[in-house]
Amino acid sequence: MTPDATTTNPGLRHRLPLYPTQFMVATAIVSIGPFLDSMMSDLGVPLSRGGLISAGLYVGNVTGIIVLNTTMARVPAKRALLVGTTLQGAGLIAAGLASWNLWSLVVAYLLVGFSGALMNTTCWMWVSAHVKKNTAAAALQMILFFALAMMVIPLILGLALDRGAAWRWILVGEGGLSLLTMTTFLFLPLTDVPGRQNVRLSHLRQVVKYNPVLLLGMMGAGLMYVGAEMTMNVWLPKFQIDVFASSDTWASLSVTLFWVGLIAGRLLIMRLTRRYSPSRLMLICACVMAVFTVAVAFAPSQAASLVLAVGAGLGASASYGLIGSYSGRFPGWQSSVASSLFILAGGVGSITFPYVMGPLAESAGFRIALAMIAVPAVIYALFALLIRSRSGEGARTV
Repeated sequence: MTPDATTTNPGLRHRLPLYPTQFMVATAIVSIGPFLDSMMSDLGVPLSRGGLISAGLYVGNVTGIIVLNTTMARVPAKRALLVGTTLQGAGLIAAGLASWNLWSLVVAYLLVGFSGALMNTTCWMWVSAHVKKNTAAAALQMILFFALAMMVIPLILGLALDRGAAWRWILVGEGGLSLLTMTTFLFLPLTDVPGRQNVRLSHLRQVVKYNPVLLLGMMGAGLMYVGAEMTMNVWLPKFQIDVFASSDTWASLSVTLFWVGLIAGRLLIMRLTRRYSPSRLMLICACVMAVFTVAVAFAPSQAASLVLAVGAGLGASASYGLIGSYSGRFPGWQSSVASSLFILAGGVGSITFPYVMGPLAESAGFRIALAMIAVPAVIYALFALLIRSRSGEGARTV
């Protein structure tokens, strides 16, 4: 691989396809939480196996990241988004119409996860390759659209479910929206990611050799943070239903409020990225997330739990964009590989932690299980310190 010239800080016209892509990826992800109780009831899935649905999504996600990096380097970025949105539409429609038991639903979500990886990873590759000035702010701007879907969609789904809408037909509608989004990409320009080649073991060695500790910190932080965040997204509505006997609307509102906190935190931290180092902001986010997650779990009432969910979201807020921004510190094509490894690590966390929640909730109780999300949040804080020391930011006053 050889370095290629990149477009430094491209304008809105060239970045526009990234934003609806992020919205659609988030829509597919966040729907699992509000639908989980209905899916489990309709398909006869016990609590201990409920995490298999989200695990299927993220096994597909990890597979998609690997395929995109090892076999699809010749596919232009725009075409990768077209393929991803098309497959996502097909997967969501299949999940709604062709799932008759747990395993058929898991297979459908494998396809949804695979397509989501093509979409999301392509966006991150593009940002890390083309935006070299204040990458953290650009990354946060992009994932605000991801956060918008995570905030709005759960509330819409909860209201629809309480009014008698079937989760199957809602998934079909989401699939149709993904296909509609695909058609709009035909008319939007998107510069390709320069210098990409199919990644081989020798390429990985070059990326690792450039800054192994920073890469380890990014992957470790991504594994822990994304695992913790996605466990909240998947299980928080089910927690509200089982612990507080909540309706679908109020249960789904818990995810909306979690993401209200996330969006508020991202808007605030976007302004702070010019004054404070990303690693310091990551450390603060991790600590706040750990404290408020425990508070949500042991809240004495549903009202208190919902309010505290906003605080947990404030803690999570900008972490994904801040961690991912460090991929821009790798030169040329290596930044794309570094960003993909970070997303891959996050995918592994999204498989592991939400799955573990089911057996833990069944054996130890839902409150204890939800409070345990603080553990990966604390470990994420330790990785933030590792990143700080290796990036040289520890020598700065901020």
